[in-house]
Formats: sequence, C-alpha cells, structure tokens
Amino acid sequence: CSRRPPRYGRMSEIDLISSLLDKVAKKQRVDTVPQRLDEMLQILDSWEDSGADDDSRAAALASLGSKLEAVGVAQGESSTARELESSVRKLGKAVCKAMPQPTLPDVPLDDGALVQVLYVHMLCAGRFDVALALEREAADAIAAPTLQLRAPLEALHAALSALRARDLSPALAWAADHRERLEALGSRLPFLLARLAFVSHLEKGETLAALALARERLLPLALGEGCRSPRGKIELSATVLRGAAAGECAHGIAAVRSLMGSLAFAPALRGSRYEWLLEPSLAEEACEALTCEALAALGLPRGSALSSCVAAGEAVLPRLVKLSSLLGPKFVDVWRSGGELPVELELPPTHRMHHSIFACPVSKEPTTPGNPPMLLPCGHVLALGSLTKLARGSRTVRFKCPYCPAEATTAMAKVLHL
Repeated sequence: CSRRPPRYGRMSEIDLISSLLDKVAKKQRVDTVPQRLDEMLQILDSWEDSGADDDSRAAALASLGSKLEAVGVAQGESSTARELESSVRKLGKAVCKAMPQPTLPDVPLDDGALVQVLYVHMLCAGRFDVALALEREAADAIAAPTLQLRAPLEALHAALSALRARDLSPALAWAADHRERLEALGSRLPFLLARLAFVSHLEKGETLAALALARERLLPLALGEGCRSPRGKIELSATVLRGAAAGECAHGIAAVRSLMGSLAFAPALRGSRYEWLLEPSLAEEACEALTCEALAALGLPRGSALSSCVAAGEAVLPRLVKLSSLLGPKFVDVWRSGGELPVELELPPTHRMHHSIFACPVSKEPTTPGNPPMLLPCGHVLALGSLTKLARGSRTVRFKCPYCPAEATTAMAKVLHL
C-alpha cells in the first residue's frame, strides 16, 4: 500500500518540538563560557607586571597561568558547544519532519513593497526601534507618505501607554483634535474616555466633579445626534430623557444610569457592586477604540497587512500541504495554469473583512465595474454576467436562484457597491 502523506501539525510532533525547544533553552542557560571569559578578562586587568628580574616575572606569569587554568574555559567549552549544537540539530530535524514544505511555484516578490509592509507592521506594533533600523538601511524603498506615519503612530502608542496607566490626557487631546470626525462616525471613544474620567473622579472622592462631568459630557454623548431637539441643541429635560430611554439611545442612557448609582459608593468602590468600574477591561476597551479610530484616521486597517497574510497562510497551509502531497509534481502545473489557487480555501472569519473583491460563486470570477455584483431579493449575490446567462439576456424572464428555491428577474436585482 502507498504511504500516507504526513499530517500537518500532529500533536505528538508538536510536543516533541516543544520538548526539544526546552532542551535547547536549558543548554543555553547551562553554558557558562561567557561568564568565565569575563572572569578571565578581570584577572588579566588586575594583573600587573612587576617589572623586576626574569625570575620574578616568570613566577608572576606562572601564577597568572594557574589562575586562568582554574577558570576552566578550555575544559568546558568544547563539551558545552557540542551538546548545544546537537540539541539545535535535533530541533531542526524535528521541525522539518513535522512541518514539510509543499512544492509551491516561485512567486516573485517586490522588495520595495515587502520593506514597506514590514515597516508599517513594525510601526503599528509599536516596534519603533526596528522601524528606525529599516529607515536607515532601506530608506530608498520606503515611500515618503509611509515615512510620515511614524510620528502619529508614535503619538498613538504613547497615548495607549498613558491610558493603561490611567493618564487620560493624551487620549483626550487626540479625541478633541478629531472631535468632528468622531461625531460624524458616531464613535464610542469619547463616551469611553468620559467614563474613565468619571471613574477617576470617583476614586479620588470628587463626587461633585464626577456629577458635573456626567451632566456635561456623559449624558450628551449617550444621547447623541439621534436625540437632539428640533433647534439642534441637546435638551436635558425630563421629556427628552424619557424619549431617549425608550428610543435608540436606550443603551447609552442605561449606561449613564448605572454610573450614577456608583456616586453613592464613592470613593469606596472596591468591595461594592460597582467594583467592575475599576477593572482593567474598561481601559482596554478604550484602548481598542482609540487604536481603531486612530488607524482609520490614518487610512490603515485594524490589522496590518503582514499579520493578515501570516494568519491567512497559517489557515490555508495545512490544506495546501495535503494537496501538494496528493498531486505531487502536478500541483505546481495546476497552480500555474489557472493563475490562482487550485482549490477554494476559506479564511478565518476574522480575516474575511480584507476581501475587497467579490468573486461570483457561480462563475468563480471576480466582479468588475462592468460586471458588478447583484443582490437578489432572496439575499444571495451573483455577478451580473451570471444573472444575464440565467435570464437568457432578458430583464423580465424569471429564473430560479442557484442557491435557494426563490425566483427572480434581472430587473429585481440591485447593484452592490463594495
């Protein structure tokens, strides 16, 4: 019988790799050669030539030699290096065995684009030291607009660090500078920051300041644009509040009411029913909102392109490995002949949002401005070309949806603008 293809990521192989990693780490900790070399340097620095006759100099050199031999670098160096090298070699073999590389076609990469992707990823991740190193070594490959992202992203990470340390000033300043944009988008960031400021007043026992903040900031933010008066101003009358509590602002009003109840327990929130206001999750929620809004203002997605590519590769690699082992040399030919993956692979739900091109499920072809995606009354989406073929070129002929029993016509379909 033919040999079964190796399974990608078997648990037993992963356990073996983990144990070998532990061994390599242990061997690195056991290696004391650097410490012993430091001891030798200290001995050499402290040794002084007496400058006397040859006999005394020879005795001093002999004493120095005996001290250096006592350190024992030469004795332990070879054995420790051999053991470490053997552990690293075993680890490499285990990784190659557990994760075989599929036979994939060579894809040319644009070095400049790759450098820019790495640069933006390091900026978004807060690794500004690596980003500066890329600027020094590959400045010509990074476009000027990309280089201008470093300053605002440095300010973003400084604001995030301050926010996690309960310093709201940088985040509030950023929100004030982008107030119009945040209001237009209906962002929750101003409300989350105002809530953290409210809790900060409660911790200090400043109930009057917390109450004033609730009236001036929290309640107007909770009401929002949908609960403004006909004159365009927010009216905090009982009629407006009752209407807001029963309408689309009900969630925000409920949140403000919950915060108002905590005034009776200030400043001893810990141990009360409002202890949840002191949890770090509130600050993390504000950090997440600030990150999303700041990246969107810069025209960047929440996840960098590099992290999305790595996550997508991690999701589809097992199936590609299996397909490569089944098709053998034909795998590359099949891939090259079609110009795309030979099978349809599903990305994780968290990364499907990065698809900016819709592919028709019937024709398997991406839509274009001349062949746009069309929404049927049943909710399914097909390309215009597929609808035209199903309707035999007529806008009034009824046809059955390929994915459900519902019938429709081309005239009933609506264009989707993605």
